[in-house]
Amino acid sequence: MESKGFIAISTVLILSVVVVSIVSTVTLLAIGEGQSALALGKGEETLLFVEGCVEDGLLKSANSPSFGEPIGTPVYITRPDGTCAVIINSKTGIIWDMTVTTIAVLYKRTVRVNFSRNTTGITLNSWVEI
Repeated sequence: MESKGFIAISTVLILSVVVVSIVSTVTLLAIGEGQSALALGKGEETLLFVEGCVEDGLLKSANSPSFGEPIGTPVYITRPDGTCAVIINSKTGIIWDMTVTTIAVLYKRTVRVNFSRNTTGITLNSWVEI
């Protein structure tokens, strides 16, 4: 009679451990998925923000031939979402090369733009996230 009680208690304990293990695993996976989704959303928001900064940099470049001088010196643009750094890497004739980076600790995005600046406006040659 005592061995039947021992088997019953052992079975209950083993099943309890298995159930707790499964519940813990599912909970940790759900937390990980939630964190991944949050990071993806924040990354997309940051990309939209830096793209807006690129557009601001292009506008400022179109309006002023001396924008970003001296070459390589960051120009900070503050928007309602935050601040970004615009760096004019080079000006070779009408061809300009510009890098725009977010000033954020967690989610940092950088876009490099090559464009032609002439009297009629801006012509975009390339726009690459790096």
